[in-house]
Amino acid sequence: MGPKDIVHKAVSEGLDMIAITDHNAADNVAAVIGAARNWPLTVIAGMEVSTKEEAHVLCLFEDVDRVMRFQEFIQAGLPEGVNDESFFGPQIICDENEHVLGKCEKLLAFSTRHPFDSVAAKARELGGIVIPAHIDRKSCSLLKAFGFVPQNAAIDALEIQEVKNLETLQMEHIKNSGYPIVTDSDAHDVDRIGSRYTYIYAAEASFVELKAALKGDGGRRISVREPAQEVLEATLYERNDE
Repeated sequence: MGPKDIVHKAVSEGLDMIAITDHNAADNVAAVIGAARNWPLTVIAGMEVSTKEEAHVLCLFEDVDRVMRFQEFIQAGLPEGVNDESFFGPQIICDENEHVLGKCEKLLAFSTRHPFDSVAAKARELGGIVIPAHIDRKSCSLLKAFGFVPQNAAIDALEIQEVKNLETLQMEHIKNSGYPIVTDSDAHDVDRIGSRYTYIYAAEASFVELKAALKGDGGRRISVREPAQEVLEATLYERNDE
């Protein structure tokens, strides 16, 4: 799945913005941003971190410099050793034209020694967005690791895999948390890109506007539901309130 493939598929699916969030690494973020330079697509720099508790957390940043500084912190906490390509496959680093620049030999498939609180704090220090990933999964999620969603934590949103799980999750775990909910494809291959997405009501497709939408600033907001469904639910609510 090269940079050009990612960009072309995202554009063909009608997406305005994507985030590149490789596991414990950000070496290929710049390549995808470069590949999207002449396309109507915003690419956000990011990483999916596996914390000490084995909870996956999406961390998004305004630019490549910030995510690469974050990478130094995360990878300093990875176990020592060299990637076993026969088991995990090669960890290729490429440029925007898909020329191979090298390989990452670190053990990216393993968890960093940094706990969730430290990961979130470092991301926030760099101006990042913190989103615990796929909390409705039975493994590698914040709920699996902690058994609850911590309130008043350095969290900007919660990611779910299946929107149909939202009502159950709200009732059992996040009813009073106040965190926005997002969903996305979590694509590990080109065909999955665009299979799930979040609606962002903002001035433009940018990191700054996404951050504002997650906070609800100035009427900006996000939603995992179809706009038509939202209108219907609002209409029914108004009628029932009369």
